[in-house]
Amino acid sequence: MKKVKPIPFRDKNGKRAFNSSGVLEAGPGRFVFIDNNDPTALFDLFLDDEGGHERIRRRPIVGMAKGLLSDPEGLTWLDRATGTLLVASSLCRGNDGLVRVRYRADGDLPAEAIPGFRDWLITRVPELADAAMRDPDDGGLNIEGAVWDPTTRALLLGLRGPANPGRVTLIRIPVRADAKPWTTAALGPPARMHLRVPDSKHRLGIRDISNAASAGFLLLLGRSLSHGDEPFHLCTWNGRSDTLELLDIKFHKSAKPEGLTTFTSGDGRRILVVDDCGGYAILDAIS
Repeated sequence: MKKVKPIPFRDKNGKRAFNSSGVLEAGPGRFVFIDNNDPTALFDLFLDDEGGHERIRRRPIVGMAKGLLSDPEGLTWLDRATGTLLVASSLCRGNDGLVRVRYRADGDLPAEAIPGFRDWLITRVPELADAAMRDPDDGGLNIEGAVWDPTTRALLLGLRGPANPGRVTLIRIPVRADAKPWTTAALGPPARMHLRVPDSKHRLGIRDISNAASAGFLLLLGRSLSHGDEPFHLCTWNGRSDTLELLDIKFHKSAKPEGLTTFTSGDGRRILVVDDCGGYAILDAIS
């Protein structure tokens, strides 16, 4: 079994360790991630050829009214060719945001948010209404993973909570990615999906979800509540089955993995995992 222990970032976000969540490959040796304590910026992470941390650069998000994004957790490419990213809020009580960002190599990052996305979603998925009124540690709504499914032209949101024993939940939302203006009119009817976690009776939540080429998707699972002790798992999902496949990977007890992405390294692909406590790890990718 592969055991994973994070390497601490040398840099901090001001005086605090990075509370890193979603992460994406942005170019050779270059990644972009979010800090869920800082909804006003994205962060470039630069790694050397050996996977060593070189530096982190803060990139302010501009052009968006204050308060339209809070507690950012999910990050995905909508269109890699045009540099269009999507940032999703946790949608916990009091938090909102589904933000389209134009990513570029340097400078500030122009963004636009869909006003009232949380209310729109809860209205159309009434099963979430009760959870939407509660805090995350009281079984409330808490979204931590987001990924674009190019096959179905839909956004997949992964729920950390509410959670049920032995299964995890996704919400699939058709999206017109290039819609102008960027409003709820760009979104199609959402639908819930439940996936079984093999040989597990734990209440696990989705901590992140990422595209993984031939493997379909990678899912990072962990405890649904902050005071739980359920283990973290790395899984694959082919996008069609109702069951995940667990990988033979164990995270160190100090790890709090919150984001993952695959990337090119040499002649192959690898996996970058970023940690809620301000660190990262690199794993061999799924063949």
